[in-house]
Amino acid sequence: MISIMQTKYDNSSEKHLDLPLYAQIKLKFLIALEAGVWKAGELIPSELDLAASYEVSQGTIRKAIDELVRQHLLIRRQGSGTFVATHQEEQSKYRFLHLANSAGEMEESQNKILLCTHQKAPKVVYAPFNMHAEDIFVHIRRLMSFSGKPVVFEDIWLPCPLFGDLTLELLESWAGSLYGLFESHFGVHMTHAEERIRAVLPSNLAVEYLEIDQLLPVLDIFRVAYTYGDKPVEVRQAQYISTEHHYFNRIS
Repeated sequence: MISIMQTKYDNSSEKHLDLPLYAQIKLKFLIALEAGVWKAGELIPSELDLAASYEVSQGTIRKAIDELVRQHLLIRRQGSGTFVATHQEEQSKYRFLHLANSAGEMEESQNKILLCTHQKAPKVVYAPFNMHAEDIFVHIRRLMSFSGKPVVFEDIWLPCPLFGDLTLELLESWAGSLYGLFESHFGVHMTHAEERIRAVLPSNLAVEYLEIDQLLPVLDIFRVAYTYGDKPVEVRQAQYISTEHHYFNRIS
């Protein structure tokens, strides 16, 4: 682990010297987040202290922090300061689940872990990672229900170098979100994700677990989730019933 002072003098962003000063400072902050200098949920130094440490104006520090707040990597709390975003926050509950009911409301889900194994993954899973076809992943299969009705059937693939100690017992004993578990037990904070969505006929397993007709179209969502530094840490493929729910995304 490196210190905040080491990030001040880190030369990895020298190739970005053509960027505005606030953007260069933002890169330094990202280095600190990636290195674990500032951990999830922790209070970061004040703008005045950071300005003195980096020998820039408080306005430059504020602009860099504003960018990270907009990216949901930092959170400002009135009267308390600025904190590293965490998946333990209530406001993070639906950040990666864009599923609303017919009234446009986000609902609390009931989740059932169907399995947790260590095995080779389908070929499509390896593509985002710098891993070989014989490498092992943690495979989680989960069923999400809303108001007692199964709606989402998903397979989650996690690289063993990061999540090798994950077990079914740990998953079943955890009361919070999966991303909260990954953050607290494995030190992996999901920062953003890319999704591809298409309408398909359900897989045989989705037909079984979602209790639907094999001719009912479902939304097939393929997600790659990333941590700091744009490093892929999860691949997820899910099938959603959209008869009473829809995929919801706010664009701004």
